[in-house]
Amino acid sequence: MQILPSTEPGVVVLTLDQTLASEVGAVFRGLVREALSRSPKQLHIDCTAVTYIDSTGLGLLSLARTEASRQGCQVKLVNVPAGHPRKVLELVHFDKLFGIEAAQ
Repeated sequence: MQILPSTEPGVVVLTLDQTLASEVGAVFRGLVREALSRSPKQLHIDCTAVTYIDSTGLGLLSLARTEASRQGCQVKLVNVPAGHPRKVLELVHFDKLFGIEAAQ
C-alpha cells in the first residue's frame, strides 16, 4: 500500500494491495491518517489490485470514511474490479456510502 500523488488538485490517492483484511489493518489506518494530514478535499482509494475484502476490510473502509468526513473530505473507491471485491461492496451497500468507480 502506498500514497501516490494525484494530478487532480485537492485529491490524495491511496493504492491498496491484493487483500483488504485484518493483516493490513495497522498499515491501512496509518496511511489513511497520513493521507488526511495533507487536508485533501477527496481521498481516492485505488482498488485496482484488490482481489479479496473481508469484514475487517469493510470496517477499515468505514473507518476511513468516518475520519475523512470529520475533516470535510469525501472518500471515493476507484478502479474497483469486477468479481469478489465489487460484489462484497454492493452486498453491504457500500456502493451507496462511497462513490465507487468500476475498473476500466
